[in-house]
Amino acid sequence: MKKSLVMALVAAAMLLGGCSGKAPAATTDTASNDNAETVTEESEDTSSEDTEEAEDDTSSDEDLTVQIQGEVSDIIQKSASLSEELVGVNKLYDKYDELCTNAENQTEMNQLSQWRTLVWKTEIKGLLERIEEKDVTYYEENYPTYQEWEDYVTDMAEKMSYTYEGGSIYPSMVAYNEAMRCKNEAYGLASALAGIIKEDGFVFPDSTRCGFYGDYTKDSYLIITEGMENGTYNILIHIDDSKVISGTGEVEDAADSDTYLLFTSEDGKVKGTVSHDVLGSDFNVTESDGSVVKTGDSYSFSFRY
Repeated sequence: MKKSLVMALVAAAMLLGGCSGKAPAATTDTASNDNAETVTEESEDTSSEDTEEAEDDTSSDEDLTVQIQGEVSDIIQKSASLSEELVGVNKLYDKYDELCTNAENQTEMNQLSQWRTLVWKTEIKGLLERIEEKDVTYYEENYPTYQEWEDYVTDMAEKMSYTYEGGSIYPSMVAYNEAMRCKNEAYGLASALAGIIKEDGFVFPDSTRCGFYGDYTKDSYLIITEGMENGTYNILIHIDDSKVISGTGEVEDAADSDTYLLFTSEDGKVKGTVSHDVLGSDFNVTESDGSVVKTGDSYSFSFRY
């Protein structure tokens, strides 16, 4: 918009200055000349202000990028263990999440969302560098898998934001889900590095059932995201293009409720259980009208991303 405004003002200045390919005709209308000069000067001032503002925005983004990279590097250097490091990076994420949450409007929130993702992308970069340094063979064998994940992470984030599609908050939710995929990847890399350097007592600082389960390169996956009410989750089961079921999951009142959800489809025609852990998720159909899936059907989705 600013670029269009600048171009319009420049065009107006050229027109007022008589830019027609011919020398401007002499005139004795001093007032007219004064007005033209005033408009031209105002156009130049506006153009200059817009350029300076764009440069300030770019400079601000560059400064914040360097700041986040420095903060993550500082956490890595000062942490006595990988577990402690992940705790520190989580706190740093919370700092930029709060910045995003306190945005004055949705447009600003969408723009600030990128910094939450950068926190975890920077941590991933640091972990990959240390894995390569400590075990180059492991790094070379597994780096192609990481590259494939990196190619699909935004696609996963977009699929996980399906309940917000079409709304003004959608870009912010895509950025959030991308940040969480990066966080999950960082946890996996940290676990791998802990094994390589034989760090005793490595633990994840937190855990969540939310995630993208299944093959992210194909059409068979299961998505769990936070619901609107406590103890509820949105679940999208995408078995293939002909079998797509969306509904709600509730925490099961059982000893293993940390790994199970009770599922009910939006139309109430399908019910079942969704089990899950870091290695994957299983959907078992307990009730169905048979239109999409049948009672007794079971579907597995390997790994959580």
